[in-house]
Amino acid sequence: MDLYDHNSIPRIVFSILSILLTLGPTIADFNKTHATHPDWIGHARFHVVWQVLGFYPIMVLNLIVLWIYIPEFYYPYQLYFWLIWYFGFLGTFIITIFSMPLFKGTLSDPGGRVPFKYTFGKKLKLLPGKNKHLPFRIKGQVKTYKVDENLHNMILPTIIVIITSIYFIVH
Repeated sequence: MDLYDHNSIPRIVFSILSILLTLGPTIADFNKTHATHPDWIGHARFHVVWQVLGFYPIMVLNLIVLWIYIPEFYYPYQLYFWLIWYFGFLGTFIITIFSMPLFKGTLSDPGGRVPFKYTFGKKLKLLPGKNKHLPFRIKGQVKTYKVDENLHNMILPTIIVIITSIYFIVH
């Protein structure tokens, strides 16, 4: 088995994530909560549509890099390239969150998407809906935190990327 075949599981996982990270914003943003939100100015709508459409060529490039076979090529570079893209994508999201005070940004708007509510210190309940209960307390107390849907939706892919990367390194 050559290295191209050896890294097929990470390539499959990263391909699925590339597709989902493109389709997810399309579904989430091309509706009344974003692109056709009645209170958004036209220029903001333009930017959200442009941003979402910009994910498609990046997804295609990711799939090409992950799946093109080049004889005598060192195939971990495929995965390294994808990981650089993913953590760059995640990093710009985090930078944007921390820089929101500079441009009076918010994670959601009135009439927008409802945040998830995480309650720590209650019986485990993860599905269904947006109310999540985790069985451990914070500083001995039951606490509830609202988590923006965008942030919530970046947690699981990041965990999957980390686990897949560890799998690849170990095998």
